[in-house]
Amino acid sequence: MKSTCLETVLTWSRYQPDRRIDFNGFCVTGERGNALVDPLPLDEPDLAHLADLGGAAWIVVTNFDHLRATAALRERLGARAYGPACDRARFGDAAAAIDAWYESEADLPEGLRERVSVRTIRGGKSPGEVALWLKSEHALLFGDVVRSHVSGRLRLLPDEKLADKAAVVRDLAALRELPIEAVLLGDGDSLYRDGAAAYAQFVAELMA
Repeated sequence: MKSTCLETVLTWSRYQPDRRIDFNGFCVTGERGNALVDPLPLDEPDLAHLADLGGAAWIVVTNFDHLRATAALRERLGARAYGPACDRARFGDAAAAIDAWYESEADLPEGLRERVSVRTIRGGKSPGEVALWLKSEHALLFGDVVRSHVSGRLRLLPDEKLADKAAVVRDLAALRELPIEAVLLGDGDSLYRDGAAAYAQFVAELMA
């Protein structure tokens, strides 16, 4: 895991040669516990680093396709895993890796819900996926629907993978009200600075 300019956010990646982008996992640290978001596998040095940080109390999954290493890390770390209720039907047998389902931050443990707000994005490749608003960091974290194939530029999931593009754009446009400093991406290069301008331009292009 590597540190970022957001003091409470660490990230680690795996390069995907077929897509020519990184897939990313995140660790959000806090005094009342640390949370992994859409975690990729962690090697032993990273697990040791995480142990030095106090381990992980929770794992948050934003959509079924980002279940990734949740089952193995839940068992290894003794963490409690939370999955998005809006995408629950797609989990099937993999639902065994999830301890509880969430629709809003009210469904998350107190130490986590004081840190994040849950925003549902409808119309993607599933009935819904979750974007997380990290309150103190002023950061939007997306799993799948927003990504980046070129550093510094945000991109929507391809049209052929969207069930209802208009619904996606409406939900993404509603997030412009947030005081965005950073846009963190499960797929592609995250934006750690000047997020508001980049996000506003991204949404404007979608609505043009």
